[in-house]
Amino acid sequence: MIAIAVAGWLFSAQAGDTLLGSRGLAAFEEASNLSLSGKHRAADSFARSWEGGSAQEKLLLSATVALSAFADLHDPARLESAHRSLDQLSRLVRSGTDPRTRLIDAMALSQESYLAELEGRNMASALDGRSAASVARDMMDRGWDSPELRGILGGYLFWKSQGIGPLGRFIGGDQRDRGLLYTQQAAASRSPFREAFRTSLLWIRYERGDYAEALRVVQDARAIWPENRLYRQAEGDVLFRLDRLPQALDTYRASFREYDGLEVLPVGRLSAAGNLARIHAAMNRPDSARAWLDTLDAPRYKKVRKWLPASLVRDLVPVRRELSRP
Repeated sequence: MIAIAVAGWLFSAQAGDTLLGSRGLAAFEEASNLSLSGKHRAADSFARSWEGGSAQEKLLLSATVALSAFADLHDPARLESAHRSLDQLSRLVRSGTDPRTRLIDAMALSQESYLAELEGRNMASALDGRSAASVARDMMDRGWDSPELRGILGGYLFWKSQGIGPLGRFIGGDQRDRGLLYTQQAAASRSPFREAFRTSLLWIRYERGDYAEALRVVQDARAIWPENRLYRQAEGDVLFRLDRLPQALDTYRASFREYDGLEVLPVGRLSAAGNLARIHAAMNRPDSARAWLDTLDAPRYKKVRKWLPASLVRDLVPVRRELSRP
């Protein structure tokens, strides 16, 4: 990537623009569009062949593409690819002091946090998330700004305050509104990572119980990416919370069919089955709910179930309890 002067960086900071240069912006935008369209092989090919940026940016691009593909199609090889890229990247950026390198460091730490969460390493995820937020906060305190910094810090502020509970918020301060504001700003930006921040905004709204707002967020996303399988499932989750059960049912039926034969590990398909069980139970259709749980609990999927969303597993506990009663 062509280096830009500090004065140019400062202008970008004041404008709330990204700290990435024009070549990096274009590359991450192209890769994001391919990934969001489900064209993961094309995104891989693009990331491998891109020669327009630094080694740091190329590694970050490769990790981003790999994690996006895993979130959709659940190929463990994608996680290994993300690990390799992020391990190499950490060695390049942790001692850097210029704004662009520090931004990439914050983004890499954020991705490491997400990777650890996927693998069930919750403590590592929390520590990496805190480190990413610390870099972002320090940069903003020094006068630098970008949608990426706001998105990283915003998500951390919200979930940290949400996680410590009312007493902790009373003692240490409630940062949820500030976190929400930063996340909204990042999601509404022109950053090539805006869809990641839109997803963060969606789940913040969901966690707050702002289901009508969450539905608006996800439907805005689906208007742009109608075939995106992750947004489809998120819409089903929100419709369920809004008690729009027939629509939620149709959404997850479509998702179950859509994932048939696509995934290396059928996590998305099994998530759809679990949600269909939950929806049928809510509609007082115990036989249908049991049938979908049987699909979810099939012995051949034993090694796959560890990848299911923890929230879905928790939500199915009372469903299983109710269905087990004579």
